[in-house]
Amino acid sequence: MADYTKYNGVAAADIIKIDGVAVGSIVKCDGATKPSSGATYWFAVGDDRRVGYITDADLKAGNDWTDYDSFQGGSSPNPSSSIDHISVAYGKDENGDEIWVGTYADDSCELSYKEGIPSSGPWTGVNSLSGGGGLTGRRDQVQWGNDVWIAVGKMGGPDVFRSTNGKDWSHVDVSGASGINSERAYALASNGTGTWWFAQQNRIYQSTNDGSSWSLLHTLLDSSNADPGDIRVLAYTNSTLFAGVNGGECFTAAASDLTDWSTETTISNHGGACFQFDTRVAAAGGRVIAVGGQLKSIIDINGKTITVVENGVDFISGTTHGTLSAISTDGSGTWCVACFTGDMFFSTDNGVNFSASEQNMGGKDMLDCAPNVYLPL
Repeated sequence: MADYTKYNGVAAADIIKIDGVAVGSIVKCDGATKPSSGATYWFAVGDDRRVGYITDADLKAGNDWTDYDSFQGGSSPNPSSSIDHISVAYGKDENGDEIWVGTYADDSCELSYKEGIPSSGPWTGVNSLSGGGGLTGRRDQVQWGNDVWIAVGKMGGPDVFRSTNGKDWSHVDVSGASGINSERAYALASNGTGTWWFAQQNRIYQSTNDGSSWSLLHTLLDSSNADPGDIRVLAYTNSTLFAGVNGGECFTAAASDLTDWSTETTISNHGGACFQFDTRVAAAGGRVIAVGGQLKSIIDINGKTITVVENGVDFISGTTHGTLSAISTDGSGTWCVACFTGDMFFSTDNGVNFSASEQNMGGKDMLDCAPNVYLPL
C-alpha cells in the first residue's frame, strides 16, 4: 500500500502523534506506510574523538563537512584524544528534543551525548550509571526508539544499558535470559513501538516492554540445522527483522512470527567485512544495503523473502576510496557512506549509484554516520 498523505484531515507533514504514538515511531497507519521527509543534516564519527557535520543540501552538492574534536574544550569524563568512536545514533531526550549519542572503543568513557544540532562544540561524556556504579564496558551499538535508548556491547555483567533521555543510564540485568554468557553483543534493532532485539552469538533476545526485561526469542540455525556463526547485524524494516551473520549469510523473519525464519542467503563477505558490524548495514523501505572493503550488496526483504539485487559489486567502479566502514539512510532514497581515510559518499537513487562528498575528512578514519531521522525506516 502507498504512503498515507493525511490522517483525520491533517497533512502528513503536520502530524506529531497518532493515537498517542510519536510519528517518528509509526511504521504503518491503517495499513498505509509512513511517508519519509528525509534528513536535513547528517553526522559522522571517527578516529581520535573526531566528528563531522553537514547539511543535506551541502552533502548533495558535494561540499565539505565541518569536522572537529568532540571533546575539545569539554570537561571530564572524556575519552583520551587517541580513542576512536564505534557508533552514533540520533533520537530524543526526556523533553522530546533532539539528542545524539555516540559510543567509544573505551572502557572508561563508553558513551557521550550532544544535545541539539551537533555542528560544533564539546560533547558530554558518560561512564557511570545514574544510580551509581560504572557502565562496565564499551558499547558496540546504541539506538533510540519509542522514547527509550538502548546500548549493547560487552557483557561482563551481563550488561544491557537503558536510558529515557540519552544522558542518564541504568543497568538492565539479563543474566536470567536463556543462554546468556559473557560474549559481546554487537547487534541491536527496534520496531519503534516498544519491541527491541539484540543478538549474542547465534541467539536473538527480545524485549516487548521498551528494554526493561529480555528473554530468548530464537536460536538461529542454517538449512543444515547447524549454528551459522555469530549474528553481528540486526535491522528492522518493512515489518521484517533481518539478521546478518559474520560469515556472510543473512536470514529474515516477518514481524508477525519471529520464530519462523528464512533459510540462509549467502552474500559476498566483502573480504570478511560484510556483516562484521551493525554500522556497515542500513535499512529502509524494505531495502538493506551492506558495505565493506571496496564492495556493496543490496538486498530487498519482505518477511521470509530475500531478493538479492546486488551481491558484492564494486562500490564505485574505477574510483579510489578508503575501506568502506559504515552506511546510513534517511528513508527518502538518500544513503550516506563513510570510509577509512575519511572519504564520504552519498546516493540519491536508493543506493544504486554513489557520488563523492568530501575526501579525507579531518585526515581521520570515519567509522559511522547517521542522519537526523528516527529509526526504524
